[in-house]
Amino acid sequence: MPKTRDEVCQLMDKLLLHSLELMEQEVKLKTTIETVTNDGQLDLAHTRFTKGPQSVSAVQLPTEDYRDFSALNSLTEDRDELGNAQLSLDQHPVDKEAGYIDPIRWFGILIPATLQSARTKFGRALEYVVECGNVQIQLRNALLSYGTLRKLKAEL
Repeated sequence: MPKTRDEVCQLMDKLLLHSLELMEQEVKLKTTIETVTNDGQLDLAHTRFTKGPQSVSAVQLPTEDYRDFSALNSLTEDRDELGNAQLSLDQHPVDKEAGYIDPIRWFGILIPATLQSARTKFGRALEYVVECGNVQIQLRNALLSYGTLRKLKAEL
């Protein structure tokens, strides 16, 4: 812990610079998420255009009487040695017995390349969302530390 006012001020400056870097990284990630998601939506639109509006639509989605299934991707929150939260994306293999099914199979046996591409892009967007969440957690922690240092500075 810093003992002098100058040490506190230097630490506060470093925290603010780190916070600005995290903000920049967050903006870049959000822009990347938007770009990748838009590309995925364009691939879905292209698939609907080439295969027809009924071949890729809500009609293929499971109804109420469909058996329950689990998501192939799940979010977990871990703690590091300092107790800070860290998000990670767990990918599960397709296993019908365990309830992990491949939802792309709802759209038929011969899957169009554009639908596969859309799936890949949305998967990448999901990874970017998790990374963005981790950056937001780091930013929140940096700002909380800054607030603590500000109180310490006022006491010195």
